[in-house]
Amino acid sequence: MTIGFFNGPGRPWMLGRVRGIPIRLQPFLLVLMGLLALLQLDTGGWQAALMTFFAMGLVMGSVLLHELGHALMAQRLGVRVIDITLWPLGGIAMLENMPEDSSTEGAIAIAGPLVNFVIAGAASLALMLMGLLGQLIPMATTAQLGFAQILALLVMVNVIMGTFNLLPAFPMDGGKLLRSFLARKDGWVRGTERAARVGRVFAWSMIFFGWQWTLMLPFLGFYLLFAGKRELLMVQLKHAGRGAGGIFGGDLGEMLRRAAQAGAAGSSGGADADQTQDNWQRSPRQAPANEVNIESPSKPERGFSEEDIRRLEAQRGRLRRD
Repeated sequence: MTIGFFNGPGRPWMLGRVRGIPIRLQPFLLVLMGLLALLQLDTGGWQAALMTFFAMGLVMGSVLLHELGHALMAQRLGVRVIDITLWPLGGIAMLENMPEDSSTEGAIAIAGPLVNFVIAGAASLALMLMGLLGQLIPMATTAQLGFAQILALLVMVNVIMGTFNLLPAFPMDGGKLLRSFLARKDGWVRGTERAARVGRVFAWSMIFFGWQWTLMLPFLGFYLLFAGKRELLMVQLKHAGRGAGGIFGGDLGEMLRRAAQAGAAGSSGGADADQTQDNWQRSPRQAPANEVNIESPSKPERGFSEEDIRRLEAQRGRLRRD
């Protein structure tokens, strides 16, 4: 799932790099995994707690491989990958300057679930081979049984993860695939708006009904509502003011389009890229000559309400000086 803008409390830890891509871990994820494991002490003792922690580690490993699928496909297609972050609701592959191209977005979106299905297929094949071996050697050792359980868990986790991410719940992978399909006919803005509406249906369904399966689904539903609204806003801002009749005109509209283009591409919904954040936080004296000074009185602002400013500041930091 390549969505995200909030990584939870604490600064992400750097784990290493894969093909030059920084891999980060939100420390709160380890705290949450530890707490969930400790809850098993009363019923199953330390063995159950350790097995629970190990199982969650397998899940997050599958999440990392899923995100690497997105990231490596993006690199192959010439899209810069900022980093990958693991956090309590899954993983975030941050992309920069994602082109508004249906083929590119579709290829990047499908790459993650395909990795999950490949892992599930490989684990299933290994289980089949172990079954054949078990017929030849009936006495299975404890280690063999434990390995079989790990393989079975990998199959289950990756089938569920790959299938779930293909739901058209924008901005999840399936929602991105839907947007890439709709945009071929309706254009990028209209395609995003329609995909976001479908995503809201899934998000509210998770909020109201997801608790019957797991408490994680309602949280994910709220997250999808916020992430989908944010990405839709970024796309609308990027296209705002193009030609006559845009909601933002003149230099201000051009500035907003550049900011949205730098920030919205990323996470396939993503979090703020460092470069983008720095651009917004620079003082007017530091801005390059070809950038617009927001304080310049040379041209009047049009159609820019206090609500618009608050929404932008919520995403990109302060735009005005006190």
